Amino acid sequence: MALAATDRLTIGFLAALALVTVLRAAEPLPLLLGLAAIAGGVTVVAAVRDRSRALAVTHDFLPIVTIVAIFELLGQIIPQVNPHLWDATFAALDAQLFGDLFQRWFALLDRPRWLVDMASLAYVVYYPLPLVVAVALYRRYRPVVFQRYVLTIVAAFYASYAGYLLFPTLGPRSDDPELLGGGALSEAVRTFVRLAEGNPLDAFPSGHTAVSLVCLGFAWSYVPRWRLALVAVVTGIVFATVYLSYHYVIDVVAGALLAATLLVLLPPAGGRETRRRR
Repeated sequence: MALAATDRLTIGFLAALALVTVLRAAEPLPLLLGLAAIAGGVTVVAAVRDRSRALAVTHDFLPIVTIVAIFELLGQIIPQVNPHLWDATFAALDAQLFGDLFQRWFALLDRPRWLVDMASLAYVVYYPLPLVVAVALYRRYRPVVFQRYVLTIVAAFYASYAGYLLFPTLGPRSDDPELLGGGALSEAVRTFVRLAEGNPLDAFPSGHTAVSLVCLGFAWSYVPRWRLALVAVVTGIVFATVYLSYHYVIDVVAGALLAATLLVLLPPAGGRETRRRR
């Protein structure tokens, strides 16, 4: 059985998490079982992917499940292996590097309800964005471009997860509806985030920023009709990360640098694909 590059990356990341868990966690067994279950699922699906078209598609889109499962499991791993929070450090560094930019960003236009609601909508658009771009690339350029995209997106998630593990940070989060503002839409988004994100220690780096910019980089090369729309969407997502108090400015900068690094190491357009398009 030949594992795809994304499979190998996932299993390698799971193995690293398992090693850290064994060395640092007070109760490693339940966490190790969870990691083993994810690794086993990836291995089994990779082994049977050539038996039918349905299994091949399942394998291609399996990272949707694995990145969510690993993220949720990190919510249990991080408090055991690295309980120290970095919020004070990053808040001080943010002020030192960017002055009062966070405060001015957060208070932009005195936080009118319509802007808070629009930012909340942009924030949740992030969740389906990688899948939407994946489907577009799958239909147009499979399999090489699609596989490179999936590998880069998965790498962006795992690099972000490594940051969460090394530098657990809550970010400047607030649950005060009077401070945050907005209407029913904003409140619904805040409720969704509280329920859906099982790992609240996910501020540094900003995964929203890193993953969204990777999506934009690939769509810019291969879905040019989407360029203007995606620039607007990604700009809204990045704006919302600070405006809704989920991230410090330094988190966003780190996410952007992570995306830029991955897009240089795994560029959207390779020579073979560029020639094919022409």
